Amino acid sequence: MPVYNRGVLPQAETIELLLQQSKRRGDAVPIRRAFVQDTEDGVALVQKPGPLSRLVRHEKALDLLLLFYAVTSGGDFGAVERAETWGRATGLTFATDGSAGSSVSRLWNRLAGLGLVTRSTKGRLAKVTKLLEDGSGGPYTVPNGGAARKEVYFRLPYAYWRDGLHKRLDMSGKIALLIGMSLRKPTFPLPQTATFAGYYGISEATLRRGINNLVDAKVLTKVDAEVYETTETVTGYGRRTLYSFSPPYDLNVDNKTKEAMTKAAEEASAGLGPLTEFAQPLPPGRLRAEAESAPQLEGGEEK
Repeated sequence: MPVYNRGVLPQAETIELLLQQSKRRGDAVPIRRAFVQDTEDGVALVQKPGPLSRLVRHEKALDLLLLFYAVTSGGDFGAVERAETWGRATGLTFATDGSAGSSVSRLWNRLAGLGLVTRSTKGRLAKVTKLLEDGSGGPYTVPNGGAARKEVYFRLPYAYWRDGLHKRLDMSGKIALLIGMSLRKPTFPLPQTATFAGYYGISEATLRRGINNLVDAKVLTKVDAEVYETTETVTGYGRRTLYSFSPPYDLNVDNKTKEAMTKAAEEASAGLGPLTEFAQPLPPGRLRAEAESAPQLEGGEEK
């Protein structure tokens, strides 16, 4: 192991150490869609912003939570680590004089206040345990990808940390990344309107900045455009861009769909057939129901 002059393990190496300890299959962490956009109980589909919307101004807390999600892959879904380890991993503090505890504790307290984690003590260290991603305070269970709305999930690849994307994206980019991944579609719109942004409890400006951040980082690609019905224009029609994720951030699309898209693209380039047309999509008010009917990923986590 290399020796560092400052005597403190750097952030990237600290993160990698934590990721390796997770021993998670597939190097990707499942996150319930309810963290991004939750649903209310009942027969009708009623959706509301998830806990993510309450972290918009707390980037370090989100950074800590996502890494904690990756680390807690089994057992009682708890982790016992030094505050200094979490401080380095999030880039919050590299202090070794005992002051890291209070800085990291404030982040855990915020997440506990949102019903996302619980805290206890184990010896002289704090133990943090994962709760359901919807902020209900319920005990965590592995999402199974079944028909129940609360079981729908998407996956965040370890490449997010290993490629340094967690540092290259600003907070708006991280929010747009999670929203886009939660849709779990090969091609999708991210309408930069107050209505669509309101579905996730964020501002139109935040969504716009986030999309631009992802495009600049070459994580999101503009692939097409479509006309859609809307009450937000004088004509009743609007035009919006369609996006797709670049590998490895396209992992939430099932392999069958990917193969069909690749075949269609090859046929189109060979003059054998057209690319998929996106002519008359659902109006914005029905996008949520459309997203709910997206193909399910295979259930099960972890070890």
